[in-house]
Amino acid sequence: MTRDEIYAAVFEEYERDREYAESKAVAFKNKIYGKAPRLAEIDSEIMQEGVKLFKNAVSGENNDSFKENIERLNGEKEGILAEMGLNSKALEPRYKCEICKDTGVVGSKRCECFNKRLADKLYDLSNISAMLDIENFDSFKYDRFSREKGSDGISPYENMLNIVMETTAAVDNIDNEPINMLFYGNSGLGKTFMCNCIAKSLIDRGYFVVYMSAYKLFSCLTRFRFGRENEKEAEAIMLLNDCDLLVIDDLGTEGVNAGTIPELFDIINTRLLNRKSIVISTNLSLADINKTYSERIFSRITGNFKIYKFIGEDLRLK
Repeated sequence: MTRDEIYAAVFEEYERDREYAESKAVAFKNKIYGKAPRLAEIDSEIMQEGVKLFKNAVSGENNDSFKENIERLNGEKEGILAEMGLNSKALEPRYKCEICKDTGVVGSKRCECFNKRLADKLYDLSNISAMLDIENFDSFKYDRFSREKGSDGISPYENMLNIVMETTAAVDNIDNEPINMLFYGNSGLGKTFMCNCIAKSLIDRGYFVVYMSAYKLFSCLTRFRFGRENEKEAEAIMLLNDCDLLVIDDLGTEGVNAGTIPELFDIINTRLLNRKSIVISTNLSLADINKTYSERIFSRITGNFKIYKFIGEDLRLK
């Protein structure tokens, strides 16, 4: 599913919801009209007053009686509805979102409900929808990181504060600058957690995120190369260059072969050229990345990515 297809699917949902709410309101109104025919007459008279107002405005005639007539008719209508145990809004459509009336827009801006609907679809495409409910900036626990300084003069706690501060600033600035980051360090230090935090923050804002482990990514690419991919894998590969953020988790676990290196270079280089965000996490050291992959890949990363080293003890063992 492409970005345009996702947006089209969201607007189709809005159209269905709007039509349902309005058709249900018409059916209910007709039922109430059958019980109180005077309500239909009042609505007709209100409409006639509107036509009269327009004609008088065109001809320059006086419209002083319009407001008084409308107030009188609405008062009578509310009185009839009250006798039936209904309020003045009972005959109006009940939209899922009363702010945008199930259109998805308010003025020239997207409604908040649009971002929520869009996020729901993007979660499904991200491959980690379940994890994002658990691992996000709101659930981040700084007290799990040691405040004891290491040989480099910084504690894991201070290091993580700095990483969170810079990543949240990057998320806020993504419209102006793509997020290109490399997280490296030993296992269990929070690299994947941080990837999930960034992914959730962007998805909740309506950005298109694809999250794949390096192993899964290159397995899909290998099957795609030989025409053996399934539908979901083919869709994910199509999105590698289209998504706003691509997260490659656990680089180095995929089993490097003759096809891995050029494919990784192509992914990184294409996204950099298109100013598309990419976040990579790995247990490899910078020296190992340079040794395991090509100098071209290492050069692209060191020249274009913000690089963060995760330090401390394995949090999972704690």
